Amino acid sequence: MEQKTIKLRMDPPLLGFEEIDTYTLRPVPENPYFFWLEAENGPQFLLTRPEYFFSDYLQQVKQYLMSNTAYVEKSLDVFVIVMLKDKVQDMTANLMAPLLLDFETRQAGQYVLYDSPYTPRHRLFPPQKRRNCG
Repeated sequence: MEQKTIKLRMDPPLLGFEEIDTYTLRPVPENPYFFWLEAENGPQFLLTRPEYFFSDYLQQVKQYLMSNTAYVEKSLDVFVIVMLKDKVQDMTANLMAPLLLDFETRQAGQYVLYDSPYTPRHRLFPPQKRRNCG
């Protein structure tokens, strides 16, 4: 994805924020690994592409998409919500409920990967990599 600001319509909505359907996705300046998803006068979420941190994760998402015929033909980008912590090495990502974005139509949605090994609080930096971050 080119690093620019994009307006998105969220359907299905983010869990817990069902009343908000319009967001702006913008890159974090000086950091190509993170993006802000912001609602006007509302919440903002830090996002990342899961392949930056979890090499096998996209295969699980592809399996979900194959079982959902509405998305088989689409080329979707996958993002996950990152939970900020006091220490960078303690940040987590919600791998259980990724966001699927179609930049062509500017549509997005959050989907729960039921029966997956992933959690809503999966560490971005596992113990073996924690010494090398922040």
